[in-house]
Amino acid sequence: MSERNSTPLPISGSTSGDDGDLTEVQLTEGLDLGFDGAEDVLRVWRRGMRPDPDLTVSEWADQHRKLSSRASAEPGQYRTARTPYLREIMDALSPRHPAQRISFMKAAQVGATEAGNNWIGFVIHHAPGPMLAVLPTVEMAKRSSRGRLDPLIAESPALRERVSPARSRDAGNSMLSKEFPGGILVLTGANSASGLRSMPARYIFLDEVDAYPASADEEGDPVTLAEARTTTFSHRRKVFMVSTPDDSGVEPDRT
Repeated sequence: MSERNSTPLPISGSTSGDDGDLTEVQLTEGLDLGFDGAEDVLRVWRRGMRPDPDLTVSEWADQHRKLSSRASAEPGQYRTARTPYLREIMDALSPRHPAQRISFMKAAQVGATEAGNNWIGFVIHHAPGPMLAVLPTVEMAKRSSRGRLDPLIAESPALRERVSPARSRDAGNSMLSKEFPGGILVLTGANSASGLRSMPARYIFLDEVDAYPASADEEGDPVTLAEARTTTFSHRRKVFMVSTPDDSGVEPDRT
């Protein structure tokens, strides 16, 4: 029997050496590199094992976010210093922060949705994974896609190169779905039970929660249905809940 030729497969991992430094772990047996596409396998392997970047959402926004005149009264480079109260909230959405659920009860027009959009941009660029954004209705999700997300992608070069234009063939970019390397963003309405259970998600952005219906197609609380999508991701999940309280005097039970 002839001996099978194999080449050690590098793994992005770590062990502690005698001097305390981190050293690369090598898999000494396994992958036969004598086939077409071997380099692609190695590249995807390394990318999948790469840790999340040591960058906060606010730092990302200050470096990469460009505001469009379609969505902002001050187009140009995004500056967290203009809304400094959002810095801590955005940074809690960063991978290195331990919080898994961030709730923001706010006044109207204070930039919370833009903070969520910065998070979306950060995920597309630096920490890709499946993401679900929930608006009160499907129609509002469509308006948000046209009025906020399309300009977010079009005006920020780091995002534009990762999300193909909707007009291109097989782009993976539709009004309610944006594909990018390593992940996908799906938009839906809190009134659509099918949209809320359509996929597992590492990230959930729940916008204007007080305007959600009490039940999605009579299948239960939309927030509970959406958060159930993150179960697979355990400690790596992030949920961002945003709302301006309504004036009905009755707070929905979201515990």
